[in-house]
Amino acid sequence: MTTAVTEFTVAAPSQGAFEDHFTASMRTTLNDVPGLRNARLLRPRKGSHGYLAVLDFEDDAAFTAYTSSEAFRAAHADPTHSLSDDNRVTVFEAVTQV
Repeated sequence: MTTAVTEFTVAAPSQGAFEDHFTASMRTTLNDVPGLRNARLLRPRKGSHGYLAVLDFEDDAAFTAYTSSEAFRAAHADPTHSLSDDNRVTVFEAVTQV
């Protein structure tokens, strides 16, 4: 399994709008992505403002195909990203899964 994690830094006044827009974008752009097992947006606990978008793919081939797909382009063209101050992507490979 390959997991892509994007951390978004969002100022407190923009958090509600970010959550609404990002969730809507995920629902419209990720429905039929081949090999996508799970996608979620994680809200930070109080005192932090780093949201995590976590996408789990069957394997690296599915993740790579997604990064060149229309769904990827549509998701990243969404203006929601302008609500964040910064973002960083890290890709992980599962070592153990229970």
